[in-house]
Amino acid sequence: MGFFLRKQPSFLFILIILHWGARAAGALSSDGEALLAFKKAITNSDGVFLNWHEQDADPCNWKGVKCDRHSKRVIYLILPYHKLVGPIPPEVGRLNQLQTLSLQENSLYGSLPPELGNCTKLQQLYLQGNYISGYIPLEFGDLVELETLDLSSNTLKGSIPHSLDNLTKLASFNVSMNFLTGAIPSDGSLANFNETS
Repeated sequence: MGFFLRKQPSFLFILIILHWGARAAGALSSDGEALLAFKKAITNSDGVFLNWHEQDADPCNWKGVKCDRHSKRVIYLILPYHKLVGPIPPEVGRLNQLQTLSLQENSLYGSLPPELGNCTKLQQLYLQGNYISGYIPLEFGDLVELETLDLSSNTLKGSIPHSLDNLTKLASFNVSMNFLTGAIPSDGSLANFNETS
């Protein structure tokens, strides 16, 4: 066999190409890799991630995940009430076709990653009822399709950034039950909400 391979270098080259092609075909999509980074950051849950496998071609059949039928890009990540413990990693910002992110009523902690501002198709963002701390990122002002933003019942501090005035489609806004200080922006879209928000 060794003599045959020496005499047929093109045969060896074809075998290598086929091997790498098969590996690439079985590789998880970039959205799937971002979700696995999220799973890795979570230190505890109720077992919701049991069918999240890195050998899958895409994450479209994973629990809590919904993809666009044609593009296979993740459009919904819905995991409320699953006893998730851990931070939200910056890799979630790579899900740039995401329309709904629903992680409320878990035990998520740490700061909000500014990379979430890359998810510019986001329409609903539900993060209430966690232990998220730090500041509301300025980059949230880039989420111009956002209709619902609920960050209530966390431990956020600082002021509400003026960049949120860019969210002209916002119909529901709640940052109550945090430790926010300072004036509420009143020039843009936030002027439509009362102090209970």
